[in-house]
Amino acid sequence: MQFKYPLHKCRRILKQCSYLYKKKGEILSESERTSLANDLEKLDLAVLNKNREEADQYARTVASFIKVHFPKKFLDHTKEIVFALVFAIVVAFLIRQFWFELYEVPTGSMRPTVKELDRLVVSKTTFGINFPFRNNLTFYNPDYVKRGGVIVFTVEDMDVADPDTLYFYLFPGKKRYVKRCLAKSGDTIYFYGGRIYGIDREGNPVTELADENFLKENGIEKIDHVPYIGIDGKSVLSVPLGRGIYGSAQLRQMNVPVGKLTLQKEGEIDGLFFNGKEWTKDQPAKLKEPHLSPVSYSDLWGMGNYAMARLLTRKELDKLYGIKTIDEGLLYLEIRHTPNLTYPKPTLRPNQSGKAQPSITPSVTFIPLQQEHLTSIQKAMITSRFNVQNERAFHYQNGKNSSYYNEYDPLFHGVQNGKYEFYYGQGYKVHFGGIISRLPANNPLYSDSPENVQKLFNLGFAFNKLFSPMAPNQPFEPQRFAYYRDGDLYLMGAPILKQDDPTLIKFAEEERTKESRSSADEPYIAFVDHGPPLKEDGTIDVDFIRAFGLKVPDDGILALGDNYAMSADSRDFGFVPTGNLRGAPSFIFWPPCRRLGPLPQPHYPWITFPNLLIWSLVLLIAIICLLYIRKRNRKSHFKK
Repeated sequence: MQFKYPLHKCRRILKQCSYLYKKKGEILSESERTSLANDLEKLDLAVLNKNREEADQYARTVASFIKVHFPKKFLDHTKEIVFALVFAIVVAFLIRQFWFELYEVPTGSMRPTVKELDRLVVSKTTFGINFPFRNNLTFYNPDYVKRGGVIVFTVEDMDVADPDTLYFYLFPGKKRYVKRCLAKSGDTIYFYGGRIYGIDREGNPVTELADENFLKENGIEKIDHVPYIGIDGKSVLSVPLGRGIYGSAQLRQMNVPVGKLTLQKEGEIDGLFFNGKEWTKDQPAKLKEPHLSPVSYSDLWGMGNYAMARLLTRKELDKLYGIKTIDEGLLYLEIRHTPNLTYPKPTLRPNQSGKAQPSITPSVTFIPLQQEHLTSIQKAMITSRFNVQNERAFHYQNGKNSSYYNEYDPLFHGVQNGKYEFYYGQGYKVHFGGIISRLPANNPLYSDSPENVQKLFNLGFAFNKLFSPMAPNQPFEPQRFAYYRDGDLYLMGAPILKQDDPTLIKFAEEERTKESRSSADEPYIAFVDHGPPLKEDGTIDVDFIRAFGLKVPDDGILALGDNYAMSADSRDFGFVPTGNLRGAPSFIFWPPCRRLGPLPQPHYPWITFPNLLIWSLVLLIAIICLLYIRKRNRKSHFKK
């Protein structure tokens, strides 16, 4: 049984054939012309009367006639394709510019909220209206921006490496990033314990990003934030001395110049830091006593509350530091903390690109870890997405299924080929399209042996042996951080050593002893819990935040990735201009998983002027099109 054409197809055939009849009918004989006209009249009447059976019959007859007598030429086909492409591109451009857009996320900077290859629907009217070729928003209102909300912005006119891209594989443009807004224009913020404390432009306390109830209500209680990517930040080098050696480095955190290191003629490195008002000498000894304004580089917006961490074996500890007087442990947590520009003395060291530059030498301390600590670390393990091939692991990159540097790939015995990832101690195998499944409990990646825990902790983001412990201050760092929260010592967002742990109690006592015994010329600052910026009554210490916090410009936004270890964000390129905002993700529509649906974030209000305006226009256009189609379908399409 032959399938009958639907009426809309019959109507389309009628319109096309009527056009050809009027345009080329004169080339037909009189009988052919009369026959075609009669069939078109019958088809027109059948369509108007919604007689599908007759419409199907005459549509096939007319279509066959046209195919024989008016065959399409190559130019005709080309015109149709070009018109369809141009129309589709224009409609797609208007929709993605003003209404919504579909995104595929290429990186893991927003893990675990958004993962590689996730597909998002992004509303373009959340913060204002985006007009083409204008790097600002119309009808923008700062109240539309929510602290803790996920945002999308363009990197146009920002200090971002490789900002260019192609849209639809044709049109040049600037990349767009997905990050989380952690501070609004005019805010002043301070980092402690993975949380953010602050005040707004009027000096009112901002508590939501340190309020556990707020964080849990919005599903982001496990998302911690760190104030820097590296201790030296982004280094701007000058004074080239030849052979890849530079005599001066400007250190930028949040892309703001906050430190200067300059090699002097006598070989010493002189350091200055910006205390928020002026460039001044770093005075780490004053960190021992209460003070009312920043006296050291590590005083800035809570950087001293965080440390870079890695795990060492006893052999590595002896080799790198020659330390003998320390308790036995299965592994040792190396903590590099309290960066400053005076003591320990800065040194000339190579960076990751091989250029030698003046660099900060942080203080260092160690905690011996026992099996229960290693088990806790394994149960909190977080890694990037990685491939395993022939038991060798390498960092996942979209479209890359093999490693170029096999000699640097760590070995994982007994692990089958595939794509993997860890989050909060749970291992997953990644399948086609980003779909994941849990690893069985007997998978060797779950082992809490010292060898496996050290390997996943130190190499779990880069999966490159260059990040293995080779020197006290090597350029390749694991991007693991240690910090205190309410007395507990955290790694990877989890309390690995609780405040009542005898190991942590002894460590804190030894730290305070080292601090008290250190001199003013060679000070040591204990890595202990200094507590959040709160008064005795539990309210935010506004004066403290003003003195030590990070001030967000009046036209800027602090945007950080949820995966602080793998995110290029405001810590690198600085504050996002409000004019660069392009929208907010509404929900994840692929892959099918528990994360499918709205993103964990505070609710963006829907009833705003930009939303109402664009949706009203869309509704108006839809109504006009519907009325036009209905009117067109009720009239005759063929006249002799």
